[in-house]
Amino acid sequence: MKEFKMGRIFHFLKIDLILQSRLMRNIILLLFFIVPVFSQNWFQSRLIQKQLDMAVEHFNEDRFATTETILNKLLEKPLGAYESTAKILLLKTTYALRKTQKTKEIGREFLQTFPTDQYIKDVFLKFGDIFIDEENYGSAFRMYIRARSLANDDEFLALIDERLLQTIQLNIAPDIIAELLMVETGTDQRTICTLANAFNDIASGYPDKCALTLYSLHPEQVPVAYYDLYEKLLRASYEPPTTTVTVGVVLPLSGDNMMAGNSFLRGMYKAIQLINNRDQKIALIIKDNRGSEIETIRAVNALESNPAVKAIIGPISTTNALVAANTVQGKNIPLLVPSSTQDGLASLGSNIYQLNSNLQMRGKIAARYVAKTLKLDSLAVLAPADKFGHALADAFVNEADLLGKKIVAVEWYSGTPTDLKRQFKSLRKVAFNLVKNEESFEEYLGMEFDSLDFLFELTDGDLFDIPEDEDQEVLTAFDSAEIDLNTIQALYLPVHPEHLAYIGTQFPIYHFNTQVVGNESWQDLDVLNRRNIGPHMNGLAIIAGNYSVNIKDEIFQQALECTKLLHVIFNDQDNGRVSIAQRLSNLYEFHGDSKIVSFSNANPNLNTALQVLRYRDDQITKTGFFKGNSFLSLQGIAP
Repeated sequence: MKEFKMGRIFHFLKIDLILQSRLMRNIILLLFFIVPVFSQNWFQSRLIQKQLDMAVEHFNEDRFATTETILNKLLEKPLGAYESTAKILLLKTTYALRKTQKTKEIGREFLQTFPTDQYIKDVFLKFGDIFIDEENYGSAFRMYIRARSLANDDEFLALIDERLLQTIQLNIAPDIIAELLMVETGTDQRTICTLANAFNDIASGYPDKCALTLYSLHPEQVPVAYYDLYEKLLRASYEPPTTTVTVGVVLPLSGDNMMAGNSFLRGMYKAIQLINNRDQKIALIIKDNRGSEIETIRAVNALESNPAVKAIIGPISTTNALVAANTVQGKNIPLLVPSSTQDGLASLGSNIYQLNSNLQMRGKIAARYVAKTLKLDSLAVLAPADKFGHALADAFVNEADLLGKKIVAVEWYSGTPTDLKRQFKSLRKVAFNLVKNEESFEEYLGMEFDSLDFLFELTDGDLFDIPEDEDQEVLTAFDSAEIDLNTIQALYLPVHPEHLAYIGTQFPIYHFNTQVVGNESWQDLDVLNRRNIGPHMNGLAIIAGNYSVNIKDEIFQQALECTKLLHVIFNDQDNGRVSIAQRLSNLYEFHGDSKIVSFSNANPNLNTALQVLRYRDDQITKTGFFKGNSFLSLQGIAP
C-alpha cells in the first residue's frame, strides 16, 4: 500500500511540474509579445510629448507658422490622450496667424469631440477674442462669461477678468446682459453682468439709475479683480446727472502707423480729462483700423450702425479718411476728419467736416498773404514735383495771378532734395535778369535824365563827354553769384518735413535777399535753429493749420482740439446726429489752444482758418490768422 501511495504522489508531482512548466512557458511567451508593445507605446508617447513641447516652445517665441506645421504633422495620426492638447494649441496658433475661419472650425470641432475636456474654457475665450476682432462686443461678452464659468485656475481667471473689464467699457447692449442674467447661476458671473449694467447707466448719464443697480450688489459678492470698477461706479453714482455723448473713434492702434494713432488717442484722453469734470461728458468707442482700408470700412459701418454713437472722429491718414468719407456718404452721422489735407474731401458729403484746411486753401492763403498783406510782387516757387507739391504750388500761382501779381519762376525737384544747384541757379538767373530789366540805362551811364533836360539844347559833346565813375561796378552774369539779389521779392517753399534740413542748408549759399514763405513743415525749431540755417531764415513766414512749435506734437494737438470742439458743439438739449451736424455746419469760429476752426458759405464743411507764424531770433511766434480771404492781425503785432 505504501508503495502505491508513493507512486501516486510521485505521479501527481510529475503532473504538477508539467503544468507549472507549461504555465511558465506561456507567461514567457506572453511577456515576449507584451513587452515590445509596451516599450513601443512608451517610446511613442515620449516622442509625442517631445514634439508637443517643441511646438509650445515655438509658440511662446511667436514662431506661429512653425508651430502650426509641427501640430499639423502630429495630428495626421491619432494622439490618444494628447489629442485635445494638440488641438487647443492649434486653435491658439491659427488665431495668432489671423486664420479666423480656420480657428472657428477647429473650435467647433473641439466642442463636438471633447465636450467635457478641461480646455473647453480656452475655446470660449478664443471665440470671445474673435468676436472682439469682428467688433461684435455683445457676443464677445457672452463668450467671456461662459469661459469664466468654466475657469478652474487663478491664472486663467486673471486672463479672462482682464478681457471682461475691457469689454464692459464698450457699452454691452442691455438685452444681452439681461439674457445672461436670466441663464447664469454663478454668483461671480451674475455680479459681473450687474456691473456691466451699472457702467451703461453711468455712460448714459444716469447716476441715480446706476445707484439703484449697484444697490442690488453686496460688496462681498464683488470679485477682487472688479474692486476698482465697483469703486469708480459707486463714486460716479453720487454725482448729479450729466449729459454724456458717445463718440466713435477710428485710429491705427496697431500696424505701421500705430505711434501716430496712440499719440492721437492720448490727445483725446487729455481733452476728456479736462472736459469730463464739468456738466457734460464725452464717452468714446474706439476702433482699431490697423491702418487698413478694409478695416476702416468695417469700423465706420459698425459705429454708424450703433445708435448710441452721435459722431465719428478719424481716421488720421489721408487714404483711410477718404475711405471713411465714402463710407458715410448718404448717412446722417457727422464725420470729423482731423488730419487729412486732401482737396475735395469735404465735398463728398454734407456730413463730412474737414478740420485741417486742404492743400488748395493753404496755397491760396499763402499767395494772399504775400500779395495783399505784405504787398510783394515778382514771386517765385520751389516745390516738390509730386501731388502734394503740385497742389500747393498750383493754388499759389493761380491765386497770385488772380491778384495781379507776377510769377517770375516755378522750379520743381524730385525725390530727396540733396542737391538743388540747378533749381537755385535757375532762380538766380531769373533774379539777375530782373535786375538788368529794372535798372535804367541812365543809371548805368552814371546820370539820370529828367524830361525838363530836353527843353535845353545839348550838343553831342555835351551828351557823351561824361567823366567815368570809377566807383561804378558793372553787373555781369559771371559775378552775380557773389552778391545778394532782391528782385525776387518772395519765394514760396512748400516742402515735406523730411526735406526741411536739406533745403535749409542749401538756401543761404545762393544769396537771395527775399521773403521766404513756407508751409507747416517749417515749424521744426530743431532744424531752424541750426547755426547754418537760422540766421538766414530770420523773418520766415509760415502758413500753418495750427500753432505748434514742435511738429512732433501735431497729431496730439489735433486730437486735443478736435475733442474740445465737439464739447463746444454738444449741448444739454439735443445731441442727435442731425442736430450736431447742423451746429457744426453753422460754426462761426472756434478758438482752441493752438488751432482755429471756421467754416464758411464759400467752403462749407472745410476749415478755412489758417495761422500766420513768423520765425525770428530762434523763436516762432503768431502774428495773425486768415479766416477765409480775410487776414486778422493779432492786436499790437504787425504782420
